[in-house]
Amino acid sequence: MAKAVPQSIRLKPHRELFDPDFEGYKLSSDSELTVYSRPASDGVQHKVCQSTCYLHTRLQALHNHLFQDPFHPLTVYFFNTKGHLVRCSYSEESRLSAGEVTWLAEVGEAEGEEDYHYPSSLKFPTSDLAVVSDGRGKLTVLKTDDRTSTRSWVTNFETKSDHGVLAYAGVKGDNRELHCLLVSITSPSKLHEDPDLVVADEAFCSKTDTTVHLIRWLVLTEKESGWEVSCSRMVAGRGVLEYCAVDSEGTGLLLLCHSNYFFVGDSVKPVTKPNPQPEKSSKEQPKFTFQQNDEDVTVWLKVGSATKDEMQVKITVNELDLCIKDTPSLQAHFLHPIKADLATWTIGDEKLELVLPKAIKGERWQSLFSEDDMWGEEVLDPAMLEEINQNLAHLTSDKLNPDPNLDKPAYDPEQLEDCDTAAEDLLLIRLDGSSHQLTNYGQLGATQHLFNMQVDEVSVPAFCIRHDVDGVLWQPKREVQFDHLATYHAFGFVRASKTTAKFTCGAQDLSYVAVAEVRSHVYMFFQPEVLQGELRNRKSGRRLHKVSRQLVISLKSHSEVLGLYATPSILFVLTDHTLYAYCVQNS
Repeated sequence: MAKAVPQSIRLKPHRELFDPDFEGYKLSSDSELTVYSRPASDGVQHKVCQSTCYLHTRLQALHNHLFQDPFHPLTVYFFNTKGHLVRCSYSEESRLSAGEVTWLAEVGEAEGEEDYHYPSSLKFPTSDLAVVSDGRGKLTVLKTDDRTSTRSWVTNFETKSDHGVLAYAGVKGDNRELHCLLVSITSPSKLHEDPDLVVADEAFCSKTDTTVHLIRWLVLTEKESGWEVSCSRMVAGRGVLEYCAVDSEGTGLLLLCHSNYFFVGDSVKPVTKPNPQPEKSSKEQPKFTFQQNDEDVTVWLKVGSATKDEMQVKITVNELDLCIKDTPSLQAHFLHPIKADLATWTIGDEKLELVLPKAIKGERWQSLFSEDDMWGEEVLDPAMLEEINQNLAHLTSDKLNPDPNLDKPAYDPEQLEDCDTAAEDLLLIRLDGSSHQLTNYGQLGATQHLFNMQVDEVSVPAFCIRHDVDGVLWQPKREVQFDHLATYHAFGFVRASKTTAKFTCGAQDLSYVAVAEVRSHVYMFFQPEVLQGELRNRKSGRRLHKVSRQLVISLKSHSEVLGLYATPSILFVLTDHTLYAYCVQNS
């Protein structure tokens, strides 16, 4: 079967959401905020990672121990040292409530664990369900009913799973399917040794691949008797994993990463081992050459002394079948469909020339055939080459900076520092759960991932990445489309300067974003707000009718920050012994 070519992912920002005249943030005092606090009874479940593995340490250090409920934004949860789930709520009447245990879960020692276990994690896929991973190999679905009541939650389903962190839980298919993603760290040797996994021979052969990410994709189906595991898939890849979620259709996996990921296991449809790619020698000649314009693709193949009568050419919408003297010479599938009834072919100078009209005019073909072993060389059309040169002409000049004020960028690249650049390219990919293929691929360049957030109760989580100096929030939509929701002005530049930052999160109404350092401080950056009067820039004299505030919160203790959660009206901050609720003034 021909391997499908991944479709390109393009993130198209909305120009109207940018502000090239952004003046920066006006520092305000944290005295504007009213703060309430409650002691965390029995402390917060937190274990310092003793592993020397970077991925283990990173996953543990950046784990947010404060869990949000998107259906009840003013309610937060955390696990205490006994493993019990504690709930705290904020209201105008009672302010910040005392911690209340909603689920009794005794956490014992992990079975078969070596020197590392994962922190407990919690997700709320619906208004009456919760999913808990204890980090030690057990996944639990809880029936919560009305979470505003004081009733304890009831275990609805329990299954053994990987030791890992619950990164995503959501319902698809009229709430009949529950999709869960568990992220863990393992070694390449364990992947190769596992008889249930299928790993390519050349995968993770580099000496630097000491550990890799492993994603367990569990699909639970609701039956009359309760939930049951209907499918279990495994995806592996190297490097840091910034974001993972199941797409809105429930058929594919969306990943924001720095290296390609691929399926290694599937309980329903076995994963086939990829065929090793033949190495191309430097002396190997292409099997054909082709040239394209907006309407046609012209192909040339060497056929030797064969005559027209000895040629048998069959052209369909998706396939080319060529036989010479009743001997198959070439059989391949086109990368894109053609108009087969308008295709023509001729022979001359020991070459076969085919003219293939494109089914979609103006579509640029990256290659002629979808098969990997059908290697050909493209010859650029002179007319197309001239058009490209004309389109790029405005970027070149025979004079050195003839007009420095023309098309002046919003920032000076020379002002960027080492912290503003990313060490690796960022990739946005989609893996199809049925075909196990990479269906969509986007190379975002050396940009920085800033944070992820849940915008509403049911949507796929959004992610924020850097665009120049700004932070741009992208919301995944249906059919692998991404919508530009908001721009946090200059936040990419600001976030890069916070070298001791630990957590970053945004409010659901997109009004502000908060950054928590490891200890002592939390920074809040608000969207521009309309002034009752006006301000005047002392340097330029320009009058300002909007201003963006920055708040610096100094915590009352020097304890490590273990959790952060932002709502439009309240900012929750969790330390090892205290939960704080800061009342946000948005107007």
